[in-house]
Amino acid sequence: MGKSRERLVLVPDNRYANAYEEVYAEAEQAPDSLRAGVEAIVAIAEQHPVDAREGLWRLQGDWKTWELLEPYFDGGPDQLALRLGAAIQVARSELASPRPQLRQRLPELLEWLGVSRRP
Repeated sequence: MGKSRERLVLVPDNRYANAYEEVYAEAEQAPDSLRAGVEAIVAIAEQHPVDAREGLWRLQGDWKTWELLEPYFDGGPDQLALRLGAAIQVARSELASPRPQLRQRLPELLEWLGVSRRP
């Protein structure tokens, strides 16, 4: 997911500062950085579903973060908006359930994001 160490501004405080460092570290070491980043985010979200839902809500209007993500999506900003918007909706609805199982939705999230399946 690039060399950026800049924290994604999803929540107004530092709850995710360390988490995003972990996500970037995982992504940078993986051959498929977008997949690794999504998998790391899912792991964090499962531990803190309420905070993750808040973060996803804020992400929808965080254009600076969207610009950072755009190079990882084919089709430019329009495809990014469609793909990321769909994935956010799936994740938010799952995280709102009484017993969220976001990891089970990982294949669907990756499909919406346009990430190819594992070989």
